[in-house]
Amino acid sequence: MTPWGFWIGFDVMGGVALAAGGFIMAGTVYVLRLERYRPFLRPAVLTAFLGYLLVAVGLLFDLGVPYNIVRPVFHWQWHSALFEVAWCVILYLNVLALEFLPVVVEKTPFHRLLNLLKRGTVFFVILGIMLSSLHQSSLGTLMVLMPARVHHLWYSPILPLLFLVSAVGLGLMMIIFESVVTGWLYNHEVDKKLVGGLARVASYVLFTYLALRFGDMGLRGELNHIFDGTWESTLFAFEITLSALLPAVLLMMP
Repeated sequence: MTPWGFWIGFDVMGGVALAAGGFIMAGTVYVLRLERYRPFLRPAVLTAFLGYLLVAVGLLFDLGVPYNIVRPVFHWQWHSALFEVAWCVILYLNVLALEFLPVVVEKTPFHRLLNLLKRGTVFFVILGIMLSSLHQSSLGTLMVLMPARVHHLWYSPILPLLFLVSAVGLGLMMIIFESVVTGWLYNHEVDKKLVGGLARVASYVLFTYLALRFGDMGLRGELNHIFDGTWESTLFAFEITLSALLPAVLLMMP
């Protein structure tokens, strides 16, 4: 196993997925017009912004030579999956900053700037959904490009779709986690009805993920690897149970 491959799964792939709540909640409020979920919007966007900042800082260490982080801006590699991921993350980080900027500007006398930012909110949200969907899925493309380095239980030609669906589920659960923790820290009542609505949607997303995962494995004839008794099969069973099946069942309970 390559150390870079082990570490990058935590600081980039895991970190980016944890920040997925930003584009999900922005799309829920501004595109789907579900205004009852607006209380979750600002915390979700702030968490996404801070999450992507941390990912950028983590990449400075991953690259070894920090100033190389600007290379995708000047050296365009059209056929590179990482090039697409880099540009989407750079652009989405700026979009998140613009989405959260009204919270800062509304405390200042710059009312014209505030009105301008509010007018562009829907555009920023749509752009953010597009960019986030692209790079969340493209992180899975990196694994598709390395079939010889990925075990049969984890390799799939639909990894980009699996990455995107799992990020949506994780983003929703992160919003729930934030709501519960901030409610406890600041001693205010959490709206259980709204949180319950998010929990049900997260459960549906996780069940969709499981259906896609096992359906794909069945179509490709890979299900037999689950029962071959190796440590990989044990790890796979542990992963699926802990990160998908158990949360999906628990989130369905009232």
